[in-house]
Order: sequence, then C-alpha cells, then structure tokens
Amino acid sequence: MDFNYLKEELYHLVRRDSKVFDFIQGSALDGMWYWDLENPANEWLSPKFWKTLGYDYKKKIHSPSEWQAMIFKEDLIKVMENFDLHCKNSKVPFDQVVRYKHKDDSTVWIRCRGLAIRNRKGKALRMIGAHMDITELKFAEEKINKLSNEYEKVFNGAQNAMFLVEVIGKNKFRYIRTNKYHQDKTKLKLEDIRDKTPEEILGEEASQSVINNYRRCVDEKKSITYEEHLELPNGKRIWLTTLTPVLENEADAFIVGSSVDITEIKILEKKLETSANMDSLTKISNRRLFIEEVKQVILEHEREKNKFAFLFIDLDGFKKINDTYGHDAGDAVLKETASRLQVVTRKSDLVARIGGDEFTILLRNIHSKALIIEIVEKIQMSIQQPIIFNDIECSVGSSIGIALYPKNGTTFDALVKKSDETMYHIKKTSKGSYSFS
Repeated sequence: MDFNYLKEELYHLVRRDSKVFDFIQGSALDGMWYWDLENPANEWLSPKFWKTLGYDYKKKIHSPSEWQAMIFKEDLIKVMENFDLHCKNSKVPFDQVVRYKHKDDSTVWIRCRGLAIRNRKGKALRMIGAHMDITELKFAEEKINKLSNEYEKVFNGAQNAMFLVEVIGKNKFRYIRTNKYHQDKTKLKLEDIRDKTPEEILGEEASQSVINNYRRCVDEKKSITYEEHLELPNGKRIWLTTLTPVLENEADAFIVGSSVDITEIKILEKKLETSANMDSLTKISNRRLFIEEVKQVILEHEREKNKFAFLFIDLDGFKKINDTYGHDAGDAVLKETASRLQVVTRKSDLVARIGGDEFTILLRNIHSKALIIEIVEKIQMSIQQPIIFNDIECSVGSSIGIALYPKNGTTFDALVKKSDETMYHIKKTSKGSYSFS
C-alpha cells in the first residue's frame, strides 16, 4: 500500500512549519528550484545552489538568465530540449547531467531533475526541480575510465598472449576474454573462445593438461609457470605460460594467464643441443656426448649392477687414403664407416667419433665375452668392405681395444685409457685385430 502515516505526517509538517522545508532543501539536496512557466522570467533557486557554484546567493536574482549564463552552452541546449519534451509529455522524464562554470573557473557537474506541475488539462504551469552536485563522482568516473583505457592499452598492446579465465566450479573453467596478441598468435577470435570451456576449445583429452594446470594454480593460490604443447588453429606450438589467481573474498574467482610462444626458441635449443652433441662430419655422437653417456651408465650400474664394454677403434690405412686421394676421399671413408658402425651395433649401443679416424662404441648390458666378440667381429668385417668414392676403391681395416666395466676401470678416464693402450698395442703388434685389456 502507498499510504503511510509517517509520510502523511511529513506532508503536514512541511505545510505548516517552514523550518522542515528549509532543512530538506538545505541538507538533503545541493539546490532546489521552482519555475513559473506562465511567467518564465521568474524562477526561485535555493541558496545552496549558488553556494555550490561558489557565489553569494544574496547577490543573485531569481531568474533563469542567472543560471543560463553559467551553464555550458551545449548543455543548455540539451536542458531546453528535454524541458520542451517533458512539458509536452509527462511520461518523458526531465533528468540530465549538465556542467556549470564555478566562480573559480572550474567545472561543476550537476544532475538536474524536475517535475512539471500541470492543470487539469495537462498544461505545465509550474516546474519544481532539484540539483545534485556529482562533480566528485564524475572525477572518480573519469579516473576509472582513464585507468580502464590504460589497462586496455596494456592488455591489448602486450607482446604476450593474455587471457582471463573464470573459475566456475571445481575443475570447471570458462574463458572470459583474450587480448589482440593472443587472437593473432593462436588464430582464435574472441568470439571463438569467449564463455567457452577448455574442453569446448581443445576437446576432452587435450584439455586435461590445461585444466590440471588451472586447478594447480587455484589450489596453490599462487602464480605458476610451465611449458605446454597445444594444437590450435595456428598449428602445434609450444607456450611458456604463467597463471596468476585473482581472489575475491578469499575465494578464487578468476585466473589471469600470460603466454609466450617459444616454439622457435625450443627448435633452436634442440638444434644447438644436437650440434653440441653431434660430430659435424659423420652426424653421429661426438666425444662430449659419449663422455656424458658413459658417466650416466656408470651411475646406473651403481644401482642396477649392469656391465658394459668400451671399444676404442682406430682405422688402419686411413692416412694413406688421405695422402693419396685427398681429404674428400678421407671424409667419405669416415662418413661411410660411421654409417656401417651404426648398422652392425645394437639400438641400445652408442657409436661416437672422438677425433680423426678414431671411433668409440659403448656396448650396454653385456653379460658375456662371446657377445662382445660377436659384435666386434661384425664391426671389423663391415669396416673392411671396400668403400667407393668417385670410382676409387678405398679400403681400411680396424684395430680395436676393448675395456670392460668394472673390471678394467670404474671411471670414464680409466676405461678410455685402458682401451686406448690396448688399441695402440694392437697397432704395433697385430694391426687389424682386436684384444681385451
């Protein structure tokens, strides 16, 4: 019900006690006005309105011309247009925000509202209105808009793929927005991802690792960084992603994500790693990788007690080929020898060139000399087969020194020394054969 005895009581108080009215218009509002529309040159404006604009109300006359001289011209046009519409149609509200020039030349933002008092035929005879100073609110709004614009510039100008994820339940997440860089790099338009879950974007299986990382970020309540491989419309890419939880009332409401496409970097790293571990001529392992592998096998032996053999191979007759036919022929022999060594050894073995015409082979999980001899004899038979280079038949042999772990040593240096000494002894006494240390 609209009736309320307190409301009725207040109406009577205002009618019979002017102090009540003065309190309302002086305390609850930043100005009141009452306009005689039949004599439009007459308008009463409350003292507080002039005070809001920095003026002494005693020096102001009650006329529309007074306030119209201080309002911004474009805003006055808006006020008068709304005034005409409201006078013609009571359903059109008279309510707008306008700017006034303060006495100190600053701008004051005023919300101006009014209501026409009409006769029985609906003609507007008077108009009552109220002013509210919203300058501080407008300044705060402008500051927020400025911060928002700056955020948008940073968000969309960032050279990282940024995205905002809403936490909608346990293991449930929904994308809210992405920046321009994200859209350009992933080829996912904002409308393709907004309000969708990882499952809808990536599929049930591929999305699980993504969801697990989102869940970890939420559970740990801290930023996490990780590498992830994703297949998106731009293809398979590797991303370095950082997730940061945003808390609301101690609960995780959102996750802010930032990703950098590191695909090219990882490819380069792989190339550099391969280059560092590969012999540039023969494309097999080099001395560096061979040393690391042997040391790793030694560590594994300490746990699993596996034995292995260390072969040191020197090519017989290689110097003559180099001197007779040139280095191109020598290089061809080295490359073919490397290829043959990989064919006759097992997949678990490691073949390396450690310099010149010297090769080493790591034979893993060796439990008998018979197996070593079988492999070594295959090696020697393979190497001694003629190699054709530019219609030239090149032939080399091999002298092989064999060291056993742990019998002949328990370190790389000890094993290489033993097998090297054995190989050189063969070169001097029985070239083209093999021998155990």
